[in-house]
Amino acid sequence: MAGVQAEKDALKYAGMLTAESVKGDSAMAVMNAQMILDAEMAANQAVMDADDALDAAMMAKTAAEGLPEDDAERAGAIAAAERAIEEAMTEKDAAQAILDKNPLQADGTTPTTEVDSLRDAVAQVKDANKLADDYPMMPSAIGKRIAGEVMTAIAAATPGTNGTLAADTPRDGIMNDAADIGAMTWAMIVGEDDVMMKRLGTIDNTGALTAGNAEVSVASLEGMTASAVTSTTLTDGTIDADGGTTPGNYKGIVGAVICLGGTDGCKVTDGKLGAGWYFSPASPMELYVANPDMAGMYMVATMYATYGYWLTYTDGAASGVTLYSNTTANKANLNLGQAGTGDDATDVTARYSGSAVGISKRGDNSGQFTADVNLIAKFALAPTLRGSISNFQGGAVGSNWSVILNETALNASASFDTNGTTAGSGTPGVWTTQGYGPTPVDHDGDSTTDPQNQRPTGFHGRFSANFGDGAAAGAYTTRADD
Repeated sequence: MAGVQAEKDALKYAGMLTAESVKGDSAMAVMNAQMILDAEMAANQAVMDADDALDAAMMAKTAAEGLPEDDAERAGAIAAAERAIEEAMTEKDAAQAILDKNPLQADGTTPTTEVDSLRDAVAQVKDANKLADDYPMMPSAIGKRIAGEVMTAIAAATPGTNGTLAADTPRDGIMNDAADIGAMTWAMIVGEDDVMMKRLGTIDNTGALTAGNAEVSVASLEGMTASAVTSTTLTDGTIDADGGTTPGNYKGIVGAVICLGGTDGCKVTDGKLGAGWYFSPASPMELYVANPDMAGMYMVATMYATYGYWLTYTDGAASGVTLYSNTTANKANLNLGQAGTGDDATDVTARYSGSAVGISKRGDNSGQFTADVNLIAKFALAPTLRGSISNFQGGAVGSNWSVILNETALNASASFDTNGTTAGSGTPGVWTTQGYGPTPVDHDGDSTTDPQNQRPTGFHGRFSANFGDGAAAGAYTTRADD
C-alpha cells in the first residue's frame, strides 16, 4: 500500500513541473520535484519493509520448526509462518514491481509520451546518468529552468501595450482596488453561503431569463417585501408557476426574480415573498458600493481600476507576460492645468498611493510579487507625474529593490504621450499611467457655463524594471491620499 501511494504521489507531482503548471513560481516547482524524489524514497522503503517482513516470517518458520515434534502447536505454527512467508513475498514483489515498472516502450528506446510510472516520474526530475554533475541537484535545476523562462517572459513584456481580458484569460494574476472603496460582489452582499448555482439559462441586463442550459447564481428571497425586489406589482396569492421569471432589483442590483417553487408555484402572502422565490443577478461579478442616498441599497462601483498580469506559455514553458490595467471610470476631461494669474497660477501637487502586482526573477528564483506604489502629481500649466515602487514582497525579490518612476509630462487625458522610464539599479525600464476620476460637474448651477473638470481620483498603469540581480514586470493602481 505504501508503494502504491508513493506511485500515485509521484504521478501527481510529475504533472506540476512546468512554468505553466506552477504559474511561474520556481520554488513551487522545486518543491514538487522534491516530492517526486520523496515518493521514490518511500517506494524503496516499502520494498525494504516487505523484505524485513519476509525475513521475520522466515525466522518464525525456523523457530516453529525448532519446536518438539510432539508439540501440538508445531504444525499450526509452521503453517502460519509459511503463509506469512508467501504473503511477504507477494508484497515484496508488488512493491518491487512499482519501482521496476519501465517507462520505456517495448523496444527500450522510445519513451512513452505520458508519465505512467514511478520511474518515469523520477526521470523528469533527475538525469538517468548518476555521474552527471547536477544529478544531486535536479530539483533546483528545474527551478532554475523555470526562472530562466520567466526572465525571458519579463524581457518580452511591453508595458505600453495593454493586455485584453477575454473569457479564457487566466484570472490568477488579475486584481482590483475595489476593496479600497468597500466594493462587493452580489454574492458578498447576499452572503456567499446563501448563494446556490442552478442550471437555468442566462439572465440578461433587463432581467429576462433566456433559453439555455447555463448555471446561474441564485439566492432565496423568502420573507422579503415583494414590491422591494420586483419591477411589477405582485399581489397576494399564487403568482407564478415553477420557472416563471419577472425583472427584479435586489437592493439596487439588476436581475431576475425567478420562481423555483416546484409544482405548487410561488406565493406572496401579506406582501411578502414565499419560499419559492429566488433572485439571480444579471452580472454576478459586477462590483457594488453602498448607495449614500438610500440606506440598505447599492449601486454599481465605478471609481476603481482593475490591474494585474498573466503569463503566456509555449508547450508549457513561459514565453511572455501580459500586463493589464483598466477602469470603467471617466478618463477624459480631468483637471490637470492651473489657470489664472498671481496666486491662482501656483503649482498644485497631490499624492497618490496604492499597490502593484507582477512577476519577478531574482537569481535562480521566480514568482509573483506585490509592492507599494507612491506617486506625486504636479497639476499646473505643464502637469507631470513621478513616483516610486518599493517594499517588494515575494519569493524572488531583493530586500533593497526600489524602482524610481521618472517624472513624465501628463497630457490632457492624464496619461503619457509616450512611455516613461524607470530606474531600478539596472538598465532602464518602462512605465505607463492613466488617470481616472469623476466626470465634470455643474459647479455654479448655470447651464450656460461649462461644467467644472475634477482632479483625478487615481492613476493606474503598467511597468517593467531591471535590477543588478533580477527583473520585474507588473501593473499597479493608486488612489489620491486623503
